[in-house]
Amino acid sequence: MKRWSSAAVACGFAATPAAAHELILRYDLPIPFDLYLIACSVALVVTFILSGLFMRMPSGGAAIAPRLGVAREETPLSSAALRALRVGGLVGLALTLSTALFGSRDPDQNLSLTLFWQIFLLGIPYATALVGDVYALANPWKTIAEWLLRGRRARWQYPAWLGYWPAIAAYVALVWIELFAHPRPALLVQMLIAYTLVTLAGAFAFGAAAWFRYGELFAVLLRTIGMLAPVRYRTDDDGRSWTVTLRWPFVGLVERAADRMSLVVFVLFMLSSTTYDGMHQTIFWMGLYYNHLIVALQPLWGTDLLASQQMLEKWFSVYQRAGLVLSPLFYLAIYLGVLWFVKRATTAALPLRTLALEFAFSIVPIAFVYNVAHYYTLVLTRLPVLPYFLSDPFNLGWNPFGFAPPSAEPPVLNMAAVWHTEVALILIGHVISVYVAHRVAMRLFPTRRQAMLAQLPMLVLMVSYTVLGLWVISLPFALVSAPHHS
Repeated sequence: MKRWSSAAVACGFAATPAAAHELILRYDLPIPFDLYLIACSVALVVTFILSGLFMRMPSGGAAIAPRLGVAREETPLSSAALRALRVGGLVGLALTLSTALFGSRDPDQNLSLTLFWQIFLLGIPYATALVGDVYALANPWKTIAEWLLRGRRARWQYPAWLGYWPAIAAYVALVWIELFAHPRPALLVQMLIAYTLVTLAGAFAFGAAAWFRYGELFAVLLRTIGMLAPVRYRTDDDGRSWTVTLRWPFVGLVERAADRMSLVVFVLFMLSSTTYDGMHQTIFWMGLYYNHLIVALQPLWGTDLLASQQMLEKWFSVYQRAGLVLSPLFYLAIYLGVLWFVKRATTAALPLRTLALEFAFSIVPIAFVYNVAHYYTLVLTRLPVLPYFLSDPFNLGWNPFGFAPPSAEPPVLNMAAVWHTEVALILIGHVISVYVAHRVAMRLFPTRRQAMLAQLPMLVLMVSYTVLGLWVISLPFALVSAPHHS
């Protein structure tokens, strides 16, 4: 969702227009944009107050996790269900690769791009928040690695310093390709083959258990999102049997802390990458470069207009990519700065690193709902044509069930519903994050006063994230063409 004019925010309480994020469709807001910001901020403050009033500290003063335990006992998952999930994962990977290789060369008509960019990268994470980390059971790369290794021992122990950095590197590369490369089936094949080789090499070197815990991007991402779900899956030491447990939603975010600072960076990149995607084609972001940075650099090219144009284009590409890579570090600096104020406000002896690890998962709901708000219209507009593509995956004219082919015209969306859904999603995610952060504070600090003081800086952070999120989805696009397929 993009505002038609970013200057309108500063013009007072007049009704303001907005435009759809992907479709650049105008929509006039029924109330001033400022009121959305105020209402959402007030909702977070009220949540903070209610949480502080009604969350009980245990007797004796020792903070514990809330009583949000398991709703039912663990239920074994049948071997047939486990085999079906693994076969389904392998079929999905094989179908994506085969249609990318042998399907239509037209990206809009090739099933592989829909399967990977919309279904796997968007639909599966959204489903994971509801039904749990089923991907841990169906992971096709893990199935292949376990079959190839067949119980062989790792050549080296996974180094502690490496942490989740391989998953972060893969995450950055994925978003880099999403934002700056053209959506072509040939590129997707290259991506998947390269990723498969790297994944198998990591499993061979460090063992499947270690690599799929720390190094495999999608395992880390979906396991993190799965902590939102009311369903949890557990496995025994050999990974051959699994159990299913029902629990209250979001309790997974409170049960444990992040185990590495690299996981903190991973969670922050979940948020910063979506924020950057929403910003990098806007008038605001391009204005930072063309209206400010180039003024300082003008002595480099003087009055030569041709040299100026060539240099501007070259360095704008660097500027765009640097923004993506540096975005999680910017968020990390803000996050650590807020936690420094938490430490000062509570006079706690806890190290800053410990606070960063403990509160990291309270950011997950924000990162998740902002992703949903940013992309869910893509899933909604693509799902109706999925049956047609599945009935004729290689574009051979099969279509035995007579499904309607995709229309050349983009679907018409109810822009009022889109805008208010995005606002509601962002608000709900931030309310959940405030709640989770309160629970974490009660676990960490021995008194209610310390827990409340700890949450004042975190409340400022949550309100700031809310305002930033709403502001970004309201920014107007610069009308330039750029590859974007997720």
